Amino acid sequence: MKDHKTWQSVSFTDVFSNRKTNRIIGLSFPANSNSLGLEPSVLSVLPQGNNVEYSSRNIDFNDGDVRYYVCSVYISGMEEFRAWASRHDQTKIIVGGYHPSTFPEDFKNLANKIVVGLCDDLFATIFQDGQIVQGIVNNASIPRYDLYDVNNNQQIIPDKKPLDIVTSINTSNGCPCRCDFCCSPILCPTLVSKPIKSVTDEVFVLKQLCPDYLFIRDENFPLQSDWRERLYLISDTGAKLYLFASANLITNEMAACFKRCGVYMVCLGLEDISVEYTKNANLDKAVAILKKYGIYVYLSFIVNPLKIMGVGKGEEFYGKLMKRFEELAPEMVCGNFLMPFRGTKLWDEYYAYVQESDFKEYDSKSAFLVKNPVVRAKMEFFMFWYQYLYYTSDFYNTNVRKFKCNDTLSLRFEELYDEFRPKYERLWNVRA
Repeated sequence: MKDHKTWQSVSFTDVFSNRKTNRIIGLSFPANSNSLGLEPSVLSVLPQGNNVEYSSRNIDFNDGDVRYYVCSVYISGMEEFRAWASRHDQTKIIVGGYHPSTFPEDFKNLANKIVVGLCDDLFATIFQDGQIVQGIVNNASIPRYDLYDVNNNQQIIPDKKPLDIVTSINTSNGCPCRCDFCCSPILCPTLVSKPIKSVTDEVFVLKQLCPDYLFIRDENFPLQSDWRERLYLISDTGAKLYLFASANLITNEMAACFKRCGVYMVCLGLEDISVEYTKNANLDKAVAILKKYGIYVYLSFIVNPLKIMGVGKGEEFYGKLMKRFEELAPEMVCGNFLMPFRGTKLWDEYYAYVQESDFKEYDSKSAFLVKNPVVRAKMEFFMFWYQYLYYTSDFYNTNVRKFKCNDTLSLRFEELYDEFRPKYERLWNVRA
């Protein structure tokens, strides 16, 4: 219990009581969304101490008060980070995350230390020689949940109401699969499980947050040989759980265990329906098993905008997609435009379409591979529109669940409807 007491001794008030003395400030680029984001990844490396804080806004600070700026930088935050770093003492800036791990040379004139790969021990990592250093993971600490208001988490998922509390946990990192579009193996090419003790300690803290929903963020949770033990530990939070898995792993025994432990939804990658992925060879069977046990199915899919140029190809693609939706009847679907990542199998094929100005569009909802702004805008509209059509269809509301129930999923899609309709009124009238 000693570790638990140490963590609890750092109260929210204490964190800010000495904020003008040798501060360590965590920042995420792009700036974290207080309403839509999970805990920022930088919280996993911020050390203990009452001089440590996390800023959800990337404001300017007085460098004289600061010991270190710990910055997690994603591709879409590169422009924002560069502008911010130019206004601060770069000898105090430490960067990590996906973009510094894959493009470390881009940060040589912007930061004192560039952390490559995963890291959860800040001081051991940055005290290494050299400007570019490999992240050190020792699983000796847990994310600083005390620096972040968990009430802000508004994950867009079925059944979650705006006032419900949702949080998350990682019990492993990396993935041994080599899907041609996925960047996860670049950061961590093998599956690395955290020690059970680390999971136990983090669950202890998460229980104090009294979450209604909890997201297990592992890339493919059941790949771990001891996933059952980990799931039983997490189920002690009493939250409704949801997690990532691949269809080829789902069995009746697994689904039964999921149900007993409070898993209410499993996220599977439908991916690009025009490409066959080995992990999805048993997708229909896996979905049927999950539904047998009353577990929701979340299907994410990829839209490659260069493959659906032209009305005919677009209608063919979305026609096949909607057909799959009716065959599988998922409770949730989520569309993502293809984002070529450096180091993946797709990079050589698509890098010529990617300019540095496109980096800010790496949000999965921008069809930045298409350079014609009118065509691009139409593609972004139709990806939203076909998901909305599915959710509001008689099929979904009769055979799956009632969509308009004031959960975060329906509320978000109503917001998107209001956002898109004025922009595309002519298209709406044609398609309605």
